[in-house]
Amino acid sequence: MLAATDPLWAVLSADEYHRDALSPAAEERFWRTGEQHVEHVFAVLRNELDREVSPHVALDFGCGVGRTLVPLARRSSRAIGLDISSTMVERCRTRLAECGVDNAEAFVVGRRLDPELTAGVGPVDFVHSVLVFQHIVAAEGLALFDQLLELLAPGGLGFVQFQGRIPGGELARAARELRRRSRWFNTLAVRGRIPLFKDLVMLYEYDMVDLLGHLCAARISDVVVERTPEGADGYGIRLYFAKSTGTEAEFAMAGRPMTVRMRP
Repeated sequence: MLAATDPLWAVLSADEYHRDALSPAAEERFWRTGEQHVEHVFAVLRNELDREVSPHVALDFGCGVGRTLVPLARRSSRAIGLDISSTMVERCRTRLAECGVDNAEAFVVGRRLDPELTAGVGPVDFVHSVLVFQHIVAAEGLALFDQLLELLAPGGLGFVQFQGRIPGGELARAARELRRRSRWFNTLAVRGRIPLFKDLVMLYEYDMVDLLGHLCAARISDVVVERTPEGADGYGIRLYFAKSTGTEAEFAMAGRPMTVRMRP
């Protein structure tokens, strides 16, 4: 629903991006954050993993309105955006046209990536997702994460962000849990006018050990972990990674080696 009524705020929940408060300067800042984010991701991959980042095919999962898909397209031969919201995908396509980007496409996906779509998309040599998995229940999110990792070609690179803890006080956590359990209450919260409930975006937390296990199972050989603050008492988990250049058999024969480093 937020995709239709307040799309920029649905991506970055700052007051200045609310539809009723949005100014041309604020909108420009919004798009600039996407450029800055992609530049930061590529710099970390170059500096921390010592990898040259020049994707042939880049995949942006949860592309939203195109905030990061446009800068990814400008750095890749081809860029593909995927999102569960048809409204967001339409807005993304409009943004691509406005920016004159002709080497990117955006598609609507379901709770699982369709095999026919992935066959047409993959393999890719760069996967990216930011501010997306925190809005997906962990069991579904990990299954999607596995699919993205499977699409990644040997030697490919990636960046994916997760939520480590649910931010907010006890009342906010209780409201999120009620929204998760009750479809009726969730609809009321989204459509209602009570700020505590209306502006309370659902967040789901992931276990760091689980994430590393999924990376290792997908033949990821190098991982850099970056922890970032996300609210009063929560944090974000940013994973930068590279896939082994070898086959599954070669990776297993070597003992499934995976180097993990923390980035300050």
